[in-house]
Amino acid sequence: MRNKILISSSAKDTIKDSIELAKELNTGIEISRLPFYNKKETTPKDAAEILNSYLTGFNGRKTVHAMFSDVNIGGKDPYLREISELRFKQSFETAKLIGADTVLFHTGNKGTLHYDSQKSFKRKFISFFKEFIKEFETSGITAVIENVFETTPDYCLELYDGINSPNLKLALDTGHVNLYAQKTDVCDWIKAYGNRLYHMHIHNNFQQNDDHSNLLNGTLNFEKIFETIKLQGIEPSMVLEMFTEEDIKKSLELMFKLDFFKPKAV
Repeated sequence: MRNKILISSSAKDTIKDSIELAKELNTGIEISRLPFYNKKETTPKDAAEILNSYLTGFNGRKTVHAMFSDVNIGGKDPYLREISELRFKQSFETAKLIGADTVLFHTGNKGTLHYDSQKSFKRKFISFFKEFIKEFETSGITAVIENVFETTPDYCLELYDGINSPNLKLALDTGHVNLYAQKTDVCDWIKAYGNRLYHMHIHNNFQQNDDHSNLLNGTLNFEKIFETIKLQGIEPSMVLEMFTEEDIKKSLELMFKLDFFKPKAV
């Protein structure tokens, strides 16, 4: 499982420092804050040049968390939808230029309990991705859809089925399930996703705030979660989506203890 473990580039104050920590820990890196957040005129080529300068000498796996703040490709406003689509495409182009193999996307679903709005959102999301995913198929990169406000696995499964591509998989965020889908169990999501589960964000919380705390600091039982993954016979990549070095190391220690990740050979 070692090549399946990554840390977030938000683990330290800078992307460069987070990459250095990934080298030290022998993990991969997920680039979670693309340089587009700083200046709107930044191009994918500009962003890749910045990131590749930090990635020099890094031999671990690389994935990208697509831009997500205020992004909603399923929304009604065509102008906002156009910008959202641009941000998704820029994220993909940057991933290609830095040699990432996976790009993660939020659904943008705000969880409104208005069924006509949900149907409209799904229709627009699927329509966009049915064309967009062709670029992933050509490049050999995998796109994954991550749950945020979804309260059951069904919503993401419907998007997956509607897009229907070998280069589309699902991502599961354990902290989001624990916070926004409290009537469900993370293990049930894992079972529902089955071999469609390709990527995970693992972190814990106490069902009050999206704390992104270490695996021991919250109400989730990761021994049970890891056992469920093993029983499903799947090996999804896992991003320890925590924002301090201490939390990451505590989580890795638990994974060592549970024989779910082998420490770096000395």
